[in-house]
Amino acid sequence: MICAQFQTAAEGVAREETLFAAGRPALLLWRAREQAIVVPRARSRRAGFVGLVQSAARAGWPLTLRASGGGAVPQGPGTINLAIVAPMPEGARIEDGYRLICGAISEALMRFEVATDTGAVDAAVCDGDWNVTAGGRKLAGTAQRWRPLGGGRSLALIHAAIAARHPPDTVWPVLEQVEAQAGGITPPRPEVHVALHDLLPAAMNPKALQGALMRAAEDRLHHLTGPQPRKAAA
Repeated sequence: MICAQFQTAAEGVAREETLFAAGRPALLLWRAREQAIVVPRARSRRAGFVGLVQSAARAGWPLTLRASGGGAVPQGPGTINLAIVAPMPEGARIEDGYRLICGAISEALMRFEVATDTGAVDAAVCDGDWNVTAGGRKLAGTAQRWRPLGGGRSLALIHAAIAARHPPDTVWPVLEQVEAQAGGITPPRPEVHVALHDLLPAAMNPKALQGALMRAAEDRLHHLTGPQPRKAAA
């Protein structure tokens, strides 16, 4: 279990990749001090990407690459990242990974009487069926990477980016440019998003939610890595 604050989102992404490469169960909760927009590495092969990098940096939102797919995601002090490196059992599907991390977030927030759901939200940042939502607005996005371990088992890096606070307004025109370069993506709109700042008491100790997230994720990881019942002999 690691709680960390990095200077840049690139450092946080790199730490996740290091834990995934190590091949052992792990939990990482992190934030970045500097703002950035993280995009899939595949975007760098599209025409116009170099110019996009330059214009985004001039606007104060440098681009950082990640290995997983999806859309562009703002990062900075207002985003909490939860990463779980989990051994997935034989027969597990990608939906199981999404249920694991969305369930952890939901359980943690229920401790503070905040109800959540999952589903797509039109015009949300990095939209997908496994957004964590509150009141129909997007609170967190999720992504995964899997690699085989042999014997039908896999190792998954399961990630969620949770909005603790709304990003500065300067991010929205940059996000529109970034998604236009990808093609076919609905420009994200701020009003379809919600942040923990909107849902939790202002006087609440931020470490309370951090602890709840880590406990919920740790419980689910322990369930995967704890002693498994023996199969009956044939």
